[in-house]
Parts: sequence; structure tokens; C-alpha cells
Amino acid sequence: MRLPAHARPAALGRLRSRRQRCTARNAPCGRVRHGCRRTRARPQAGSLTVAGLTLAAPAKINLGLEVRGRRDDGYHEIVTIFQALDFGDSVHLSPAPTIQGESAVDGLDPAADLAFRAAHELKARVGATGGVHIRVDKRIPVAAGLAGGSTNAAAVLSGLSRLWGADPDCVAETARALGADVSFFLRPGTALGLARGDDLRPLPPAPPHWVVLARPEAEISARDAYAELRPAEWSGGGATLAQAEALRNGRVNPTLCTNDLQDAAIRLVPEVASVLQALAEAGAEAAVLAGSGPTCFGLFCTQAAADRAESRLRPYGWWTRVTRFQSAPNPAGSQL
Repeated sequence: MRLPAHARPAALGRLRSRRQRCTARNAPCGRVRHGCRRTRARPQAGSLTVAGLTLAAPAKINLGLEVRGRRDDGYHEIVTIFQALDFGDSVHLSPAPTIQGESAVDGLDPAADLAFRAAHELKARVGATGGVHIRVDKRIPVAAGLAGGSTNAAAVLSGLSRLWGADPDCVAETARALGADVSFFLRPGTALGLARGDDLRPLPPAPPHWVVLARPEAEISARDAYAELRPAEWSGGGATLAQAEALRNGRVNPTLCTNDLQDAAIRLVPEVASVLQALAEAGAEAAVLAGSGPTCFGLFCTQAAADRAESRLRPYGWWTRVTRFQSAPNPAGSQL
């Protein structure tokens, strides 16, 4: 039931018209980090016990993602709005003599898994002597534009900061070293991201919206998406800044939802165009690429409308999920 190739350009035209829119010992990877001060670990709700701790790791979408250009450091200058979702992974931490566990991604060496890298980075920065066993219950698809690896890493940092008594500034510094998305997930909700996306400005919680996620059977890495992006597809960030102002005034403007990576994602995975068209035809107020894709999302005002739309998408064989905006900031690492 996939849409024929000749239907995709028209579909995109309709969509666009709808949108008018821390010196550390054992630092991993040979890197030497600045030491971080440790605070005295205090007993508190959610501290690691013999039984361990299960932590929330929400997914996210971007209510706007615009690229202003390429920076001197090789990264892109972006303007984006991060929005956490009421859906995601669970991260279970339990005491262990070393940092151990298995990657939640089949075939991925734990040394390359962002959750394990986060544990090693924080341990090196605070000089901790113990370890942890990490287990991730995956629900967020891999390489799907929903920041599954980053939210897992943030949950690990949040949980281990309680065990090791890490200074909050140290935890934040560690997160920044791992990526902008990791920084956001230390205090998710709704936030404007500038520079590389790591200059975070909290925004008021977005008003309630339901979200339908749909993902074709493909993967796109952020590296590949940005490599495919053409300078002609860069924008000034005006739409996303206007969306931030709308949020400050208590609303989301669907016509301002945009993603400069969308055309690049379609060139990498042409089926993305079909997903966007199907979401639009199912009544989405906005149908937009999530992050670097290939997952797309549609915004809906009610759960009933979102459920109906998701049922219309099922026959295509895509992975789908109905969820909603996280109603209030709920840090990754919040105890479940």
C-alpha cells in the first residue's frame, strides 16, 4: 500500500502548502578531562540501592529545526525547539564492581554505546571507584531521529550522579561533551536550542498535543543527514524563533513546524515522502520529519484523532506509535 513514486512530489507540495508556515584518570578514548568536584552523596529518594533503580528516558521531537550554516568547528549552526514526549525507554542501573552490561542495540559494542560512554565519562571526571550494571529496555527505534541514545545517556548520568555525588555542573559538562540532545534530556520538557543546539533556553511547557510517530523500515544517522544537507536548504531560523514566541504565548503554531533536514532525509530514504503524505492525509495539523529522520510525526489536537490517524497508517507496515507531549519537565532519570 505504499504510495507510488509519481505521487511523492505532489504530496510534498501539499505538505508545504499546509505548513505555510570534566584531569581525569582512565578517561575514555584517550581524552584527558578536567577534574570535577564531588559532593557528599546524600540519601535521597531514587538513590541506587542493592535492588537498583529504574529510570525514565523519554523520546523527543523537534517542533522546529533550521540550519543557519556551517560553523568553523565543522558543526552546523542551528535553531531548534526540543519537545519531550510521553513515550520512551527505561534504563535500569544496579551496583556493580565495574561498568558493565550489554548494549541495547544489537551488534553494537558497549564501548560505542552512548549510555556506556556517559558512565565512563562521569566516572573519570568524578574519580569514582565503583561501577554500575546498565540495562536498557528499548522502545525507541534506533537511528530514527528520536534521540534514543542521547536520552539513555542522560538517564545514566542522572542516576549515577546520585550514586557518586557528582556536582551538578560536572554532570552538565559531561552531558555537553556527549552532545546537545544529552544536555536537553537532563531537564527535558520544551526548550529552544541555539548554536550547535547545546545553548539551551527553557520555554514554557507546550500546550497539550497528541502525536503520531511513523517510521519506515530504514535508518538515518544524524551524520549522514547533515552530510546530505545542501547549502540551498539552509534557512535563517526565523520560523523556529517565531514558534518559540508562540510557545511563550501559550500555543503551538502548526504552520511554523519545519525541518531543514527533511529534503535531505527524503533523498536518503525516499519513503519518508510517503510517510509525510499519509500523515497529512490522515488529518495531521503538521506533518514533519523528526530530528534527522527517518521517523516523521503528525500533530493532533485530540487522542481520538491521533488514534484514527494511526489506524490509517498501520496497513503500510510502518512502525507507528501514538503519544503526546510530556506535560511538564520530567528529567531523564526520573524514577519509574
